[in-house]
Amino acid sequence: MSHLHRLATAGAVLLGAALAACGGGSGSSPAAPPSPSAPVNGAPSPAPSPSPAPAPAPAPSPAPAPGSGPTLGGCNVFPANAVFNTRIDDTTRFPAHAQSGAWLASIGTTRKLHADWGSNADPLNYASYYGIPFNLVDGTAATTTWPTVDYNPTDPHAGFGAGAPDESDCAEASGSGFAIRQGCNALPTASRRFPYPLDALLKAESGTCNDAQVCGDRHVLVVEQGACRLWESYASYKFNGQWYAYSTAAWNLNSNALRPDGWTSGDAAGLPILPLIARADEADAGVVLHALRVTFRDSVLDARHVWPARHHAGGAVAGGIPFGALLRLRADFVIPSNWSTQAQALATAMQRYGLYVADIGSDLYVQGEPNAKWSDATITQLQSIAMNQFEFVDTTSITANPQFNANSMQAGW
Repeated sequence: MSHLHRLATAGAVLLGAALAACGGGSGSSPAAPPSPSAPVNGAPSPAPSPSPAPAPAPAPSPAPAPGSGPTLGGCNVFPANAVFNTRIDDTTRFPAHAQSGAWLASIGTTRKLHADWGSNADPLNYASYYGIPFNLVDGTAATTTWPTVDYNPTDPHAGFGAGAPDESDCAEASGSGFAIRQGCNALPTASRRFPYPLDALLKAESGTCNDAQVCGDRHVLVVEQGACRLWESYASYKFNGQWYAYSTAAWNLNSNALRPDGWTSGDAAGLPILPLIARADEADAGVVLHALRVTFRDSVLDARHVWPARHHAGGAVAGGIPFGALLRLRADFVIPSNWSTQAQALATAMQRYGLYVADIGSDLYVQGEPNAKWSDATITQLQSIAMNQFEFVDTTSITANPQFNANSMQAGW
């Protein structure tokens, strides 16, 4: 479970051989609610307010080129040269970070990886619905009505309190469709929309649990097919017919543009979630072409961030791990040939693409989707990997390149 804190932050510090601490503000977020226990639903919903006319299906984006990088729903999951899709297993270009040993020691070198997902794919049984699922919508009324989203729930069952509309992206009516609007606080409350799927189609973290006091972070991840846009919502609850969220974020999946520096997203690092989670279809195919995301406890993380992260959270820890740091399974870790296809594919991705420190949580928790295709062997095998078989990576070969742009996730030229 992540713990998203809204903080004033200084500019991102580039992850290189030497990391200088940057100034960061202080702040706090509501305490994380307990784990889900019993089904709770919102109060009966009154008739919802009228929605704008459904948007017509957007013109399809060009089909991703074969071998161009990860895809989902007919969309590229960012360009092939995005940092999350860039191999970092060349130890000459990407040596171990100078602080790697100290950071590993702070975590505990015997700590084992935890695969934070499961094979229960029924959101009704949310007590064992582990992972963060995702949704595919086409932007039409068949999948979403583009409902309004409120960032200021007053009922504690509907959210975590005053959210971050000033650091959120929402959908703004534009012509016959919707455009991404950065800074939702600039829009009237009735004009702030988000493509939450229809209730019958919705997949959310924590499943059908719908009470902010027991259901946790409840992320909703949405890929808008055709337009190829990614929408992510944190602390997402529908109460009395109204959607609430602490924060929402959107990305053009054909673009390398990062969020404004200092802005949060669905996670504390201001990064997208869906492109960095383990998906069963990729693992089954034996090839995972992107990095993963990982969490660590607050006491080993510093209150600063490094590219490609845009935001940080928690308390200051002198010399601690910054948000956005890159972890890699070491090259000398021999992936057993008798591991499942899924486990071999994910371990290989950890060596080739790494794992980005994305949020506060339990140590070495790696996120994935709930899916019935996951095998028990995959979970068991991956969870035999210990912290001392990883290393943190120096990405100076990217950030020192003359063509590097700190506002872009582009990592190759």
